[in-house]
Amino acid sequence: MHCFFHCPKALETWTQLGLLNVLPVADSCFVDWFFGLKDRVSVGQITKIVCSLWNIWIARNGWVFESRAFSPSSVAILAERDVLNVQEARIGSSANFYSCPAGLPSQPESSRSSTLSPPGPFCKVVHCDGSFVSDAQVAAYGIAIANSHGQVIDGKAERFFCSSPLQAEAFAILNAVIWAAKDPVPTCVRSDCQRLTNALRQDPSLWPWQCRASLARVVSIVCVSPWITVEFVPRRFNKVADWIARNSRLDLLHPEWIFIANLVAPLL
Repeated sequence: MHCFFHCPKALETWTQLGLLNVLPVADSCFVDWFFGLKDRVSVGQITKIVCSLWNIWIARNGWVFESRAFSPSSVAILAERDVLNVQEARIGSSANFYSCPAGLPSQPESSRSSTLSPPGPFCKVVHCDGSFVSDAQVAAYGIAIANSHGQVIDGKAERFFCSSPLQAEAFAILNAVIWAAKDPVPTCVRSDCQRLTNALRQDPSLWPWQCRASLARVVSIVCVSPWITVEFVPRRFNKVADWIARNSRLDLLHPEWIFIANLVAPLL
């Protein structure tokens, strides 16, 4: 109870989220408090409370196991982001992650080689990458969408807060998959984070704890979007997404960055 509600940093996080008035009183039972929320607050507020508890717990684990310090404001921002993700999932997908407990199908051996696999039957290839700096827990993802000839035709970038490079990579893969799900044509999502592309094909209990929420959403989306595959690609063939992510994190992207990307770091 202390780490969730009584720690000074946790209290500041709840204050920034505007939820200080719903916290349990001292020495109260957590279970009674939690199940009593349905009679006191809206479903939306319960979602916000759950996301806040989750991110406070992640921050606590980051401090205990990785010696990473998290500011209350960054934890609050991550909680707010998770609330938006939950709302998006409720609206945009009826899939249940647990209908795909084994993760994604195995990646073909031919696509694991040290050279970039040919476009093959894919109409689009979505390259993604994450960039992270530990001092401020500031991260960004970069997405570069290429046609079957390897020409960049679209892209996306966003800055955010997270606690580790793996979280940044997982969020990049998730957003690439969300983008790919919008257009039902054969699409390959490629990431240079082999640990996560391999993890997606393993039992969820083996997933890195800080990435489980993002990976679960990836699997749930791919399960209902059979035109999407997720593959590993060597870093040297992921230069555009890497360039976009790094420059987005540094807030250096030019308004016409997608055209610059073709000149600075071609995919092929």
